[in-house]
Amino acid sequence: MSSEYDRDDVRRAIVREGLSYLAHGVLWPLGRRRAGVPPAAGRETRTVVFVHGLGANRAGFLPLQTYLRALGHRRQYAVNYRSSGSLEALALQLRHELRRVVQGGRIDLVAHSLGGLVARYYLQQLGGARRVDRLITLGTPHGGTHAANFLPSALVRQLLPDGPFIRHLNALPAPAGVHVTSLVAGRDLLVQPTEAARCPFGDTRRFDDLGHVELLFRPSVFGEVARILGASTR
Repeated sequence: MSSEYDRDDVRRAIVREGLSYLAHGVLWPLGRRRAGVPPAAGRETRTVVFVHGLGANRAGFLPLQTYLRALGHRRQYAVNYRSSGSLEALALQLRHELRRVVQGGRIDLVAHSLGGLVARYYLQQLGGARRVDRLITLGTPHGGTHAANFLPSALVRQLLPDGPFIRHLNALPAPAGVHVTSLVAGRDLLVQPTEAARCPFGDTRRFDDLGHVELLFRPSVFGEVARILGASTR
């Protein structure tokens, strides 16, 4: 493989990631609308809950939600939170919102970037594993990221690879009974090194040619999420 081909490949990946950021920005205003609340469910009914990343909102999941809804996963709820405070506080907010909104049944969590750490803290420290069957993370810095050095935010600095939050979270036992899958983007510029997007437990699926935000828009990712979720139970 020639170096020229490599440069072209990288250039195309950067263009696709840039277009993904643009699409995310176009969708962003839609995330300010109030999300529909699923009706109370039976014991075996599953709800897919989406947890967005830093500085984003629920609208980034709209393409994936639409795809899953077409496959029969109609019970969905997408969380919104402000990217401030601490990861521990955001996990408490997630627990409160799920108790209030998702009444009955089982939960599958799909989380992007920072949202995956919020979800993990909820599962591993706040008893969320009692309600959740699956966690799918997309581009989550499970091992932290060196990119956190470049943003002067207390919340972002919790993502430092050798910081106390990451060390504490990764020292905790895996959440009992929860099937965890990490989707890793090989062209991720925000999770550095990219292998930090691999959770210390569970399964991993790597998409070598995708970027951080591009994970939210690619059919190959949608198909993998659908495969992991399996058949819907209404």
